[in-house]
Amino acid sequence: MPIARPRLLFALSAVLALAAPATALPIPPAIELEVDARDIERHIQHVKLRVPVTPGPLTLVYPRWIPGHHAPTGPIHQIAGLQMRANGQPLRWQRDSVDMYAFHLDIPSGTQWLDVAFDYFSPTHRSQGRIATTPDMLAVQWHRVLMYPAGQAVASIPITPKLHLPAGWQAATALAVAVPEDSQNARQYAQTTVETLVDSPVYAGRHLRRYLLADGKQPVWLEVMADRSEQLDASMEVLAAHQALIVEADQVFGARPFTSYRFLLALSEQFSSIGLEHATSSENGLHGGYLQGAAPFIDNDLLAHEYVHAWNGKQKRPEPSWTTDYQTPMRNTLLWMYEGQTQFWAFVLAARSGLYRPEQAMAILARQEAEALTRSGRQWRNLADTQYQGIIEFSNAPLAYEDWQRSYDFYSEGALLWLAVDARLWALGVARGLDDFARAFFADTPTQGPTLRYGQADIITHLQALAPKEDWARFLEKRLEAHESSAIDGLTCSGWRLVFKDATNIAIADSEASAGIQDLS
Repeated sequence: MPIARPRLLFALSAVLALAAPATALPIPPAIELEVDARDIERHIQHVKLRVPVTPGPLTLVYPRWIPGHHAPTGPIHQIAGLQMRANGQPLRWQRDSVDMYAFHLDIPSGTQWLDVAFDYFSPTHRSQGRIATTPDMLAVQWHRVLMYPAGQAVASIPITPKLHLPAGWQAATALAVAVPEDSQNARQYAQTTVETLVDSPVYAGRHLRRYLLADGKQPVWLEVMADRSEQLDASMEVLAAHQALIVEADQVFGARPFTSYRFLLALSEQFSSIGLEHATSSENGLHGGYLQGAAPFIDNDLLAHEYVHAWNGKQKRPEPSWTTDYQTPMRNTLLWMYEGQTQFWAFVLAARSGLYRPEQAMAILARQEAEALTRSGRQWRNLADTQYQGIIEFSNAPLAYEDWQRSYDFYSEGALLWLAVDARLWALGVARGLDDFARAFFADTPTQGPTLRYGQADIITHLQALAPKEDWARFLEKRLEAHESSAIDGLTCSGWRLVFKDATNIAIADSEASAGIQDLS
């Protein structure tokens, strides 16, 4: 009827009006961060921060627990010259007497911005830590040049970063650029959050090249810096293997959990090696001949490892290790899944894609099994306890008697544990073994959505769904808690037998040549 339509519209308008919020929530102002990394010769990065504040007590913190480090490694000892000012006037600050990463001060009335300045000293010698600055390249890890207000979730703190680089240098990062480099080679990156910033390092250098590994809506790039420009020339075989890596990972995990991804790779004999995962990029460091397929080959699974973390560790993460900031201690309880299964897939994907030749892959597997079987430290320390090695060994210094002390065994022996799981799934009739587990377990990882968390019960539930006849809780416990070498059975369950011969294992020989040592273990 004619009168029905206006009455309905009027009623709907009234409902909408009542539902509308009275006032919009204010958008908090962003921290302004400016890093001058041009002091290459002295390895110094000069830092300026403008932090929005209100009058009263304030605590600033320097990041301590860094995602992916599995330990409180924030390099607070590598900063100096800390100054704080309000309205141009210096403010007195006081370090917390218990938490050395916290700085207390009082903000005077009428102050809206706190100006903070300090220098970060990137190590000049390996005895001081990782070399991340050389005459030809550098890495900017933002957690090293950052302070933020305590008590806030880092995912909710907005920040606008600006970076000065030496003239003529190029940069690679997952950060969006708001303003390209100016005449001073300064880059203004788009506003983001402290969480995303810390998860988006920058690699920069005189010699840098980009390779597109996978195009489409979710492209994957290999962005490489090197000591010399000729080291950036990738052989067709090596480039094809990296492209195959993306294809093989798609086959295992399905949907990619990012809109784009960048392998940041440093090829150098000076810049220290590294492997660190991020949500949309990874930090990698290898030898100068890597892109030409030169020896050593022992670390050819590095990029595969960090790429797998895009699923296992970044978009889906163990509940015990998830925190809202970088000050709350992380718990390493599930590193046999976070790192152990990641290392399993790194090995498998490297072999499937051609990053390892078949004989190299088998030599590496034999070496890992032999080391695990003969590790004397198992008598007193089980595999599960090695998850805490990063916290125990926070100085990252070499161990005097690694065989007896045990070290980061949750990587290699964790991979062997998952090899045993894979073999058991096959034996129970699961068509694709651990491939089926990975596809189901990581099927719900969002594309750059909120981080999902999992616990041990979730792992067991997915295994039970695939093979309900097995007691998976007992299966895992037997291998995690065991002190007997008989628990190392991944190769045996897969139908292989470990043998010892007079001939040299090529993986051991490769490691010896790479490190310049003789391995008598």
